[in-house]
Amino acid sequence: MKMKNKEVPQLADSTFICNLAFLTDVTDHLNALNLKLQGRKQVITQMYDSVKSFKVKLTMWGKQLTAGNLIHFSTLNSLGKVEPRSLKEYADISNLHKQFDMRFKDFKVLEPHFQLFSTPFAVEIDNVAEEMQMELVELQCDTILKQKYTDVGIPEFYQFLSQERFPILFSASARVMTMFGSTYICEQFFSSMKINKSVLRSRLTDEHLQATLRLV
Repeated sequence: MKMKNKEVPQLADSTFICNLAFLTDVTDHLNALNLKLQGRKQVITQMYDSVKSFKVKLTMWGKQLTAGNLIHFSTLNSLGKVEPRSLKEYADISNLHKQFDMRFKDFKVLEPHFQLFSTPFAVEIDNVAEEMQMELVELQCDTILKQKYTDVGIPEFYQFLSQERFPILFSASARVMTMFGSTYICEQFFSSMKINKSVLRSRLTDEHLQATLRLV
């Protein structure tokens, strides 16, 4: 701004600079979370784990900011000294935590299903629906499937789960697998459609486009 002879009085205000640095660090953390939620092979349980992890981090950051610890706020820490009054304001990030609670409240109800899907061998039998208890006992006592779970992990493990032997567990896992955690796949699909049906392909019919997208 100085090189262009443009006055920006806010850049001379230490409080504004601190606020901007704090906003930069928080935005950087949010961007990191956003990247974790992207990808074609993401399962909704993995994405929800990332969200829960971020909420725990928010609580931790609030405590650290109260104590004047800026270890996870590199931009703010680079300023050298931050006023205690500003740190007190930054430590009150409970509003952001409330926003996450509100936006992901529907997933809170699904947590027992997510836990059964992610850790079927660690779930207590008494904590699941009675109609699937017998199947879960069979599963947890099957050493071959338990080893397969250790070897391949989730979600690949459910490829080896017999639908005939575990119909209820298989159906429950299928419901979780088909849940959309984000619009990433939809956005990627529309991008592929835009590339395939361009102005240079005016003779491409809807039937041909549908066949092409199936190949993609």
